[in-house]
Amino acid sequence: MVEGENVKEVLPEVVIDTVVTLDVPADNCEEVAGVIIDNTDEIVSASKLIVDGETLGCADTDAVLSALEERKSAYNIEGFECESNFCADVAVEAGYFLESELNNISDLNEVISVLEVKTTAKVINEQRVAYKTVVNKTVDKQTGYVNVERKGENGINRVISGVVYINGIVTENITESVEVIKEPVDEIVTVGTAKATVSQKSSGFNFPLPAGTWELSCPYGKNGHKGVDLRAPLGTSIMAAASGKVTLAGRHRDYGNCVIIDHGNGISTLYAHASQLCVNVGDRVSAGDVIALVGSTGNSTGNHLHFEVYIGSDRVNPQPYIGLK
Repeated sequence: MVEGENVKEVLPEVVIDTVVTLDVPADNCEEVAGVIIDNTDEIVSASKLIVDGETLGCADTDAVLSALEERKSAYNIEGFECESNFCADVAVEAGYFLESELNNISDLNEVISVLEVKTTAKVINEQRVAYKTVVNKTVDKQTGYVNVERKGENGINRVISGVVYINGIVTENITESVEVIKEPVDEIVTVGTAKATVSQKSSGFNFPLPAGTWELSCPYGKNGHKGVDLRAPLGTSIMAAASGKVTLAGRHRDYGNCVIIDHGNGISTLYAHASQLCVNVGDRVSAGDVIALVGSTGNSTGNHLHFEVYIGSDRVNPQPYIGLK
């Protein structure tokens, strides 16, 4: 060095390189990055929660996946095959993050807990298929004759449906398939259509029960009785005493199943305590048509027909109208 020269000008520029010494072999950048991450507490493996393209937070991967799965399965229905998915586009993106950047999983749970879940459940039901009743009419039997030739049997269908829920609320029900397990069997019934041979009285009224099926159990006026009681076996045909229009066919607290027929000219008849009704309100009936079957419904102590005749709103003695003394 020449005396007096500037040291700064003489010395060459100093370049300092940073060297990281690894205790394990690493052949590429990814392996080097892995070794660095494994040897620091500040960088951790975690995952971002992304909903509809927006990052809502970052936490431990297993914790995020577990919270999402718990939310989806919350609406699964026990005993059914279910598929649940989020309505939004939900993604989990794994990576490495500074530990200080991580969210508390409880904070992410609040976000996850409001995500809408669509659940499709495969529901299998067995449905009853009602049998039909085929009625065959015959003039060889009197009106009131009923014979069940073959009893009906209900069928069974197996219905597989896809029921769609949003957060547990049904939004759609789609029938996927119907399998017939058992076909219904029609019931076949034969009924008589020939008019009953009952004697017609001067009043124009027929007797309301078939001949030989009844006996008088309580006459009109006995203990204040306002009708006539005719004891008969359960299921005996009750016939219209005269033609007219059905104005009542239903249940009454005291009379049980009863029918009222308006015959015109202010005259009507009542038939009470039936086991079954065979007409509806508004039906037109002829004398001798079956309108009900004998029973013991309502305020009754045995199978019988309680029969009344009205003139206007007043009940009168029905016995002369049907030939009873």
